[in-house]
Amino acid sequence: MFDSIPLRIMRVCGSIPATVSIFLLCLLVNLSLGAEENDTPLTIHDKKGRWNIQWGYNRDYFTQSDINFRGPGYRYTLKAVDARDKPESFKADVYLNPSKFEIPQYNLKFIYYFTDRFFLSFGQDHMKYVVTPGQTVKYSGYIDPGVIAKNQLALSPEAAAFIYLFPGHVQEMAGYHGGDQTITLTPDILKYEHTDGLNYIFLDFGWITPLYTSADGLSGISLVSSIGGGPVVCRSDVRVLGKGQNNNFHVSGYGVSGYVATRYEFSRTYYIEFGGKGGYIDLTDVLTSGGSNRASQNFGFLELILSGGIAI
Repeated sequence: MFDSIPLRIMRVCGSIPATVSIFLLCLLVNLSLGAEENDTPLTIHDKKGRWNIQWGYNRDYFTQSDINFRGPGYRYTLKAVDARDKPESFKADVYLNPSKFEIPQYNLKFIYYFTDRFFLSFGQDHMKYVVTPGQTVKYSGYIDPGVIAKNQLALSPEAAAFIYLFPGHVQEMAGYHGGDQTITLTPDILKYEHTDGLNYIFLDFGWITPLYTSADGLSGISLVSSIGGGPVVCRSDVRVLGKGQNNNFHVSGYGVSGYVATRYEFSRTYYIEFGGKGGYIDLTDVLTSGGSNRASQNFGFLELILSGGIAI
């Protein structure tokens, strides 16, 4: 019995090199396969786990809007009011100066791809909204004559000049109005702007659809789509019946939107994109002339956006 022990030890020891050899062979095969996978060139479609930063500029278009004004002694509505954007003319000192980035109508977006095709993005659309001065609109509601008299004690310079030339114009607003009367939006009646601006803060869910890819996979054209929504932060410059101020930034409402764009990627790092974003904004709490004075409105919008992005 004891004579068989050395023989067993020799058999075990003899089997160790074979076991090690098999283990090493499997390891080498796995490493070889992994190396082949890692050597496979990445293309523009390999996006999972990557971040993009995107920056651009926009032009904005708005539907007509009923604007409701309320405060101590008055509650009235200006109907079907037209508004436009206020793009900054191109100046190198503005568009190429990082310290003045907030002046133009810009778009900023951060994108994370949780698969090669699907992503989440969040960012800001800095739009500008200006009620067109000089238009004629219908209005309804009530304004206490005392409100007009009180506002004339704290007039803006442009309103004071207009009231001096046309003293009876603002007085037309006093009393009850059923909606058939019209008024021209001169400086004594209204100045209403979200120019610092109409800031739409959004979170989007999106997807990318390849349309064309080059032979080497390093450039191509894709269709980008997303939907989302979020709060709208306004800084509103308002004069109501001659009195008002340029207010502080304020969460004034919310928006929802959809976005479609064509993207050209010319490497795995850089791309340019042109698209359109359409949606709906509901501003329920716009600051106007101080205190408890407020306005509310809702409208549709369309942005045309030209932007560029970089993968990090």
